Amino acid sequence: MKKLLLSLSVLGAILIQACQGPMGPPGLDGLDGLDGVTVEADVFEVVGDFDPEANFTIQGDFNELGLTFLESDKLLIYHLWETDEGRDVWRMLPQTIYLDQGQFAYQYDFTNTDFRIFMQGNFDLNILGPEWKNEQFFRLVVVPTRAVNFRVDFNDFDAVVNHYNLDVSNIPRIRLEK
Repeated sequence: MKKLLLSLSVLGAILIQACQGPMGPPGLDGLDGLDGVTVEADVFEVVGDFDPEANFTIQGDFNELGLTFLESDKLLIYHLWETDEGRDVWRMLPQTIYLDQGQFAYQYDFTNTDFRIFMQGNFDLNILGPEWKNEQFFRLVVVPTRAVNFRVDFNDFDAVVNHYNLDVSNIPRIRLEK
């Protein structure tokens, strides 16, 4: 019985090795899969005030800022949360803050022509101090969808910078007015 089982196992293994299905589609070549075309992420910084007259919204137009944003691109936004021993700490949006008055969040949305960074809360945002609304800094990272690597921790600004080889030594800073 053991010899029969062993013989059937060997025969099955040989038959499985001999089977071959249709060839699949060719894989993508190169680092970013675009046959020699380099896909680059881009980073820039915006600063602005969340004004009640603007419905606590900071917004920008990619064309007016001199940026090309394809419909397939992804936008990641990081908020300058604090400075720790001289080092900037960036938090990815959306970011929810819990206070005694309730909770509010820095949110964002975007199209291929513009973006909005806005505050939403379950209480009157007018009572917030200027530290939450004025001179708020955000880093925007434009990532081409075909270059997205889901092994990157997108919550970690430094990990994104390292993965996409972004030069953060001289990031353009853009002041957005209402």
